[in-house]
Amino acid sequence: MCNLNISLEDISNTISICTPFILLIWFYYSQKQSLSKIYYNQIDGIYAGYTIPTTPEEGRFTKAGMIFNVRDTDDNGYFKGELEYVEIRHWTNNHQIYSERIIEAQYMFLGNVRFELSLDKTRHPFKQGENRVYTGILSIVDRLDFQFEEFKIEDYSSAEYKITHFREMQVMKFELIKKHRPEFALLPNSFTLYKSIGFDFEPYTSVKSDLFPNLS
Repeated sequence: MCNLNISLEDISNTISICTPFILLIWFYYSQKQSLSKIYYNQIDGIYAGYTIPTTPEEGRFTKAGMIFNVRDTDDNGYFKGELEYVEIRHWTNNHQIYSERIIEAQYMFLGNVRFELSLDKTRHPFKQGENRVYTGILSIVDRLDFQFEEFKIEDYSSAEYKITHFREMQVMKFELIKKHRPEFALLPNSFTLYKSIGFDFEPYTSVKSDLFPNLS
């Protein structure tokens, strides 16, 4: 058997060496937890924007847009909400203008964005390269009030999108990752949405008046 002679001095030296590393790790995680809460509190809100139509038709003008309502973001970056998507087609015939609502869809969603620490410095909010960028996953689901003891949330998922959040610009970009149901085709494969900040002239007010005139 090995005879290990460890003195109190050896233990004290070991503790002295390890303590700075332990404090550094503690500081890192405490800072991350504190700063992540600040970030996640900024996500909730209404986002909107025009999108590329999923049903273009030659000779006719199709306008598409989305209103995306994010609510209840928790301390781990999970959020939920609902979105409304509309496509309206316009055309002329004998000098008359006609319009037809091609798609009117409403979905629930569940999302998650991962927080990462970054350097604290001055950032121009409208320069993409200076923005802090976070990524995550958005799941389009049929419902959130499911029988969780018998089913999983994945059983109600129609599609998944990659989220890219530009924090200072308050912009979310979405790119389709996977369709869980082949028939799911009512939303664009990619779209970019801008957070409403209450201006009279912004993407939300434009999309709302243009495509959602009856929305209160």
